[in-house]
Amino acid sequence: MTFHSLLLIFHGLLMISSIRYCRSLSLPCFKRNHVSSTTTKTTTTTTTTTTTTTRHQMIGNNNDNSNNNKTNIAVVWFRDHALRIHDNLALVNAIHDKRYHRAPMLDNNNPRYDDTCQSSIVPVFLWEQKECGESMVLEKTGGTAKDVFVINALHSLNVTLDGNLSVGIVDATQHDDTVTATARELTEICHRAHANEVYFLKSHREQEDGMIEMKLRENGIVPVSFGGSFSLIDYTQHMVPWKDIVLEHPWRSPLIPFVEYVKRIMDEMPKQVLGVPTELDRYLVDLSRQELSSIVSKPCTINDLKTKVGRTMGGTNWGKSISKSWPATEEDAMKALSSFLDSLKDDQEIPVERDDGTVVVAKRTHLASRLSPYLARGFISPGQVYQSIKDLGDDNDVDSFLRRLCWRDYTYAAVQLYPKVLHGEPIRNGYEEVQHGIPMEDDERQRRFKCWKEGRTGFPLIDAGMRQLAKEGWMPQKVRLACSTFFVEGLGLSWKDGMQHFADYLVDFDESINSNMWQNAGCVGLDPYYVGMNYKRRMYWDSSGDYVRRWCPELGKLPNSVEIDDAGKTSKVVDCLYEPWMSPTNVLEKAGVVLGKTYPNRVCNDRETR
Repeated sequence: MTFHSLLLIFHGLLMISSIRYCRSLSLPCFKRNHVSSTTTKTTTTTTTTTTTTTRHQMIGNNNDNSNNNKTNIAVVWFRDHALRIHDNLALVNAIHDKRYHRAPMLDNNNPRYDDTCQSSIVPVFLWEQKECGESMVLEKTGGTAKDVFVINALHSLNVTLDGNLSVGIVDATQHDDTVTATARELTEICHRAHANEVYFLKSHREQEDGMIEMKLRENGIVPVSFGGSFSLIDYTQHMVPWKDIVLEHPWRSPLIPFVEYVKRIMDEMPKQVLGVPTELDRYLVDLSRQELSSIVSKPCTINDLKTKVGRTMGGTNWGKSISKSWPATEEDAMKALSSFLDSLKDDQEIPVERDDGTVVVAKRTHLASRLSPYLARGFISPGQVYQSIKDLGDDNDVDSFLRRLCWRDYTYAAVQLYPKVLHGEPIRNGYEEVQHGIPMEDDERQRRFKCWKEGRTGFPLIDAGMRQLAKEGWMPQKVRLACSTFFVEGLGLSWKDGMQHFADYLVDFDESINSNMWQNAGCVGLDPYYVGMNYKRRMYWDSSGDYVRRWCPELGKLPNSVEIDDAGKTSKVVDCLYEPWMSPTNVLEKAGVVLGKTYPNRVCNDRETR
């Protein structure tokens, strides 16, 4: 027997042993998919060899990882603040298997990638199950408006990922907190996928993200995280000069110098917006439905979530109007941005569908971009919005909206200083006596709260805003400020109750933004110079009254104002639409308005409350 024959026999025995070993591990068998196959030919002087590169089909196909103990499989953890594939550093770097090394400040817009190593990715999303027993959401209410939008966003993300998004439930209702449960689940996912790295975009919960990373490392998993996905500035890389902002400007709100600081950083270091990774489908591990469920410990499908979210226990499908108002795809986010850019150039009119199905044309509420849900869920990055708006040039409206974007960052920076804000604890102490509102009977407190929630306070601007919130899960920023001011100052209720209601009903709910706004309204926030919005005075952004008339159609025939004599001495102008209780009886009768019947009386005397 020749040496060559012995070598062939040895090679055959080695292959048989390897196959038996793999079977003993009971590794899942993943299907093949040649959708994105490409052919590469390598020619030498003696032979021609043809090799085919396809989408990686098998989890656990580690190739040669002897150099750095890495596998060719990477888990990409999508989170509810970053549900996009474009401008996603975690996704891009997972595909290219190369850390993004932050260059010096002046060269920060030139990220460098290593294209020499291709890696397969396993995309996952973890649905947090809190305070809802065995159900995925609180069955009595069917979850929140944010939940409805997230489910629709997951559906569109899954379509983009060719149906390869694994969705699992993180159960933090039993013995573990969310951090521990999340870290444990990510570890188990990596073990099942034969991966040792998790790529993700950081959230504003800096401390919790740090704890998750620490627990992953303890479990032998390498976290690869990237900041700055939800804000204009990555505050893990930039230390806000609070001393200069607060101490050198003690006579004005810290928001003003903070905005100047952010705009200066953005001018010095503009962000580069990354596109969609090329040939994305080529790098996805292709999974069957059964294999998708095997990746996570407690699997669920997006359709399963859709049957629970947005529906009450009694069967009311309240989420339908939310879904109709907010289509949840990255393409829709870009359309919203484009529409808003056009509106800044001229007065834009938009079609509006009324409850009776008729469609009317209305002007867009001034500077109401309708981008906030897409920003909150990460369909579009704030840096992309900022640069697109700024490119329009110098303009009062442009500058005003840029300040609003900077205010978003202000809330994130405040949370970094005071993490307790996210747990409902006030920034400013010494206001404990007013934490629960002014003293009143419980029945009266509940009555006022109910009227406010249902848009039946008798104050038209407040009612318009709360009705829009109930139907669309959204209202313009100025109206939110007015509703929060009225809740605390006009009704005398606790800012914490209002904050929780907004958390349940806002489709763009962001706990940093929401908690900071309500703490300012309750006079316990970071801004000591905060002044609440005047909810009875007509502002410039609704000079025509279109906003109130749209959401309070029973007041639609009231004139904007009338001039009346004051006891024959002087005359004054009454804003009939914003203060109908001040309108003369004949004006109300002509408009078909009967206070207390067709439109509610004021829920309280707000002057006495204040």
